[in-house]
Amino acid sequence: MPGLTNQSVAPASTLTEVNKIYDIVNAELTLHETGSTLTADGTEQNLYITETPLGNFKPLVVKVDLDNMQGGDTTRFRTYYRIAQGGAWRQTGYVQYAGADGGLANGITLVEFELLPNRFGVRLTLDQSGGVNRTYLWEVLEES
Repeated sequence: MPGLTNQSVAPASTLTEVNKIYDIVNAELTLHETGSTLTADGTEQNLYITETPLGNFKPLVVKVDLDNMQGGDTTRFRTYYRIAQGGAWRQTGYVQYAGADGGLANGITLVEFELLPNRFGVRLTLDQSGGVNRTYLWEVLEES
């Protein structure tokens, strides 16, 4: 009896093309979300930080709810990037909100901090002064 052969084996060129497609699909970034709460303690605290990320990484946005802020509260946010492996954090942004709901009008209580792609790390800090220590709800969206 003659040996059985597998007639469904694809030619080498087809396998090469399938492998290329597989590599492209695996290289695409996937959107991830995480979040939590941070209770201010009067010091500059890391709200969101990614030290040296592994592989492909693209932070998109951090959203922070200022709804718990009351009159007399002042909350400051700072954005930092690291532009060299093991390098120092360099501040690139600063914004301050004061009063109930961060002083925002028309019922808006959510602020957004757009983040830029970076290979060596990004961090967003929060510090609150005045009033009592408030709890801030936050969420981050990133592709990795």
